[in-house]
Parts: sequence; structure tokens; C-alpha cells
Amino acid sequence: MSFRIFLHSFRQVFGNLSGALKVSGVLMLVQFAVFLTIGRSMPTDEAGMRQLMMQGEMPWGRIFLGGLVTTVLWLWIVVGWHRYILLNEQPRLVPAFRPDRMLGYFGKSLLVGLILLPLALILGFVAGSIASGMVQGGGNVIPALVAMGLIVYVPLAVVAMRLGTMLPGAALEPGVPVFSGWEATRGATFTILGVVVLTGGFALLLEFVGMRIFGEPVSGPALVYELVKQWIIALVGASILTTLYGHYIEKRPIV
Repeated sequence: MSFRIFLHSFRQVFGNLSGALKVSGVLMLVQFAVFLTIGRSMPTDEAGMRQLMMQGEMPWGRIFLGGLVTTVLWLWIVVGWHRYILLNEQPRLVPAFRPDRMLGYFGKSLLVGLILLPLALILGFVAGSIASGMVQGGGNVIPALVAMGLIVYVPLAVVAMRLGTMLPGAALEPGVPVFSGWEATRGATFTILGVVVLTGGFALLLEFVGMRIFGEPVSGPALVYELVKQWIIALVGASILTTLYGHYIEKRPIV
């Protein structure tokens, strides 16, 4: 079932590429342009960033404004995508701008984040203790980092995905209970775990391909690949939530 959910979500994007580009293409390009505009004035090395911070010259206002704009654009895309798939709401140049649904989606996402925070702190403490024991006495750091990632990321991502199953509903209408996705996916934890593993593996594969192909991370082709990679990860991730919502809450079959 996990693979069917992932494959169905993948097909939502690439089996419907024209619709995916209509919903997200223009807005994603604007988002990338904002990123480039802010990044052009920032150093690309750690030493340069540290120097800016020590001199008090870090452009926090510009960074905040850029983060705000990219967040609004992302909400615009994801709400439009959920509505396009679930309601067949056709976009023109860009999806309809629905600030009420975008705010509702943001609010529900924030609630999920707050619910996850105590679990993240507990898992981080456990993972840190285990990793510290692994590296004591000259142990290899890499296995410790991998262990930390698995201990923190996997259970946190499973809980987040179960809770986040209700988020597409927030893109459709107000008043969606925050725990409705959790209730709907009761008994499907191992299926969600499989989806998390497939999604994480897919993202790591795209990252690995980029690292192997592009030696210079700030070259033109590398930036284009980064844009495409982020677009794929964002749309497939949104499609996974759409699929989970459609299957577990709306009781749609996965074909």
C-alpha cells in the first residue's frame, strides 16, 4: 500500500504535468527569483556569513521579507494544488488567490508544528545521548549522525504525516478538526512509515544526483537543477498529502 500511495502521488504530478505547471510554474519562478535576489547579496561561505553577523551587517529585514514572500507563494501553490486535484478547480495563469484558505492552511500547519515540538525535543535528547555514547572514545561520527537522523526524523515524520493528512481539507473549507487526519489514519501507521521512507529516499536520490552531476553548487546549471528539484519535492510532497486525504478521509480508491 505504501508504494501504491507514493506511486499515485508521483503520477498526480508527472501524469498531469501540464496541470502541475499551470498551478505552480509561474509562482515557483517568482519564488526562485526572490531567493536569487536575496542570495545575490549574501556570502556563500561560512566565514563570510560569520563576518557579516559579527559586524552587525546581516540584512535581517531583507531575509525576513524574503521568507514572508516565499511562504505566501508556497501557500498559494499548495492550496491551489489541493483544490485542483480534489475539486478539479482549473487555474488560468496562476491558481485563484484564496487568502482565507491560505491562512487556514498556515494555521493548521502551525498547530501541527506545535504538537510535534515536545516529541521533537524528546527524540532529540534521546538521539543526542545515543550519538554521544557512539563517538566517545574516538568513535566514527558518521554512524552517530545517521543514527540521530533515523531516531529523530523517522518517527517525527510519521506523526507529522498522520497529523498532516487533514491539511488538504483546510485548503477546501474552514473548520477542519486538527486531529481528523490522525483519527482517519488509525491503524495505518506502518503504511505511513513506508510512505515516509519512500519519500525520504526519493529526496535523497535527487540530492545525490545533483551532487554527482554538478561540482560547482552555485553554477547556473546547478541552480536550475535546484529549482527543478525543489519543485518536484514540493509537488510530490503535496500530492502525498492529497492522496492520503482522498483515500483515508474522503474514502477514494487508489488506482
